[in-house]
Amino acid sequence: MSLTRNLFMYEHQMTKKVLFYARYSTDRQNEVSIETQTELGKKFVADRDWKLVATYSDSAISGTSFTSRPGIQQLLAHVKREQIDVVLCVNVDRLSRDVEHTSKILKDLNFQDCAIWTVEAGRAVTDMELHMRSTMSHEVVEQGRTRTREGMKTAVRKGKASTCLAYGYKLSQQRDELGDRIRGLRDIDPEKAEIVRRIFVLYADGMSPRDIAQLLNKEGVPGPRGAKWRDTAIRGHVSRGTGILNNESYNGRTVWNRRKYRKSPQTEKRTARANDASEWIFTPAPRMRIVSDELWQRVKERQKQVGEKFDYGQSNRLNTTHRPDYLLSGMLQCAECGGPYAISGKDRYSCTNRKKRLPIDDLGGECCGNSKTITRHELEERVLNCLPVAFYSLEIFDRVSKKMIAFETGKLTAIPSRKDEIAKELSAIARQQKNLAQQIQERLAEGRPRLAILDDQLDELEAKREQLARELATVEEPVQDFKGKIEKLKTQFNPANIGIAIRKLIFLARNNADEAAKRRLMPIVRDLIQTVVIGKTPGHQPASLQVHGDIANIMASMDVIDVLQQQFFTAAQNDLMTRMTSGEIDTEAKKNKLIEAYMDEMSRKLPEWENLQVSVVAGAGFEPAAFRL
Repeated sequence: MSLTRNLFMYEHQMTKKVLFYARYSTDRQNEVSIETQTELGKKFVADRDWKLVATYSDSAISGTSFTSRPGIQQLLAHVKREQIDVVLCVNVDRLSRDVEHTSKILKDLNFQDCAIWTVEAGRAVTDMELHMRSTMSHEVVEQGRTRTREGMKTAVRKGKASTCLAYGYKLSQQRDELGDRIRGLRDIDPEKAEIVRRIFVLYADGMSPRDIAQLLNKEGVPGPRGAKWRDTAIRGHVSRGTGILNNESYNGRTVWNRRKYRKSPQTEKRTARANDASEWIFTPAPRMRIVSDELWQRVKERQKQVGEKFDYGQSNRLNTTHRPDYLLSGMLQCAECGGPYAISGKDRYSCTNRKKRLPIDDLGGECCGNSKTITRHELEERVLNCLPVAFYSLEIFDRVSKKMIAFETGKLTAIPSRKDEIAKELSAIARQQKNLAQQIQERLAEGRPRLAILDDQLDELEAKREQLARELATVEEPVQDFKGKIEKLKTQFNPANIGIAIRKLIFLARNNADEAAKRRLMPIVRDLIQTVVIGKTPGHQPASLQVHGDIANIMASMDVIDVLQQQFFTAAQNDLMTRMTSGEIDTEAKKNKLIEAYMDEMSRKLPEWENLQVSVVAGAGFEPAAFRL
């Protein structure tokens, strides 16, 4: 008996249980890359007589992402629920190209006594080697970004296009001395340029961007890149210079570097940030002019008038400037077309694309068919109901505590001194002077008369600059010590206090629909939830909801019984607070008796929960992991 047992233990020690992971980065590659990696992994496992338990993969997702890779999330969840000896990949770059994410993966696998092997090295990867390789990969990514931007900057200064062509232009066919086409040069496309001028005229004459888009689609005019016309492509954003009506190339001037792009560490989405005006690069391009100064100015004047309707007139239905920020504003997405859900009636959300009745390219040119609406109260209630389950992860309150301390500390240290305010005003004046001087130079270069109003503005700015410079030379600032204030913040915002405060806020937001409590919950909600996808259901059934983000990853790693226990605990706590608030529970004895009743009920439910063999996770194909509400 002992010999058999020893043989079994020896065989178990020699036969390693393996999970294989494969990934490719961009949609320019294809599934063949995954298949090739998988074949290499299978051969590696077979040569060593190991056991391949499962294969996970992520397609067309950058290695600098983490939560938006369902494959790696599923792999880590598998390691938590089953003893795995080895996580295998072709090389460590497939696992991650980000230092922080690599450390997280390594920490999780080390805790589960699981080693990382690579086909390339043919052995286990040491902690030091993994960290060094991820650091090198991270540096390569950053160097690539820097070289790309510098190359784009040089191209723009030479009058070339740095990115994709704007609507109304085409690639120039000019050739160099060797007969090769000179890259980056543009020419006006006569047919599309006429459409651009028509859009400007229609808008200046009073037609809305939505009506213009519908008219062009009705006439069968192809939109940018052959897609259907959308009102957003025409309207764009005035201050960002996006959209047909704001593209300064049409007015004979190229503006580059208005914005920079960074990947958000929370959502892992590419987000835009406005660059300082001093970093913008202006290049006169009179040859690229499509609309006249007079038509351009008419459009700008109408945009200003429309903007005033948004800024003033509280009763105007177009006014969104003064609407309150709701708990889930900007986080709602249609399951059918991918467009945003927004308030369309009295506290009721609906798909924006369906309301506009504009064709969707991903739907074959058809309009979105998701007619399902949902009240704001019901939507927020259902999302808030799932939050307490996430608190099962004990790191939540620690994370929120650290972020709140950092936020409050930042507010303390960021209080501007008078010197800082003056320096900021001087910097703004310098930018305005530079822009005015450039406008004067451009007018002279184009043979247009010099305007006295521009000279007067320069004189006014110079007088203001001198006044501020004199004030800066005399102002004195008191020295402040923030150490004591910061220590007080750490005591105030410790994890235990944060946990109590958050649970109380959720109670107020749910039962009493307290809007102030919901506003205070916004940072926590946006930290845990990235997107809520709203889908159709048959008949009058409530809309389906799927929540994406960290909360989905937390729930995906939990057993069914854990989720049910947390839901029961939350419901019991909510019921207790409601009864105490109403005065029904007014003594300690009544409170203890009710708590005992909760415990008895949970003990009766535990056997039922333990027999459940279903998964609470739905939508494994979503990125990041999704949880159905």
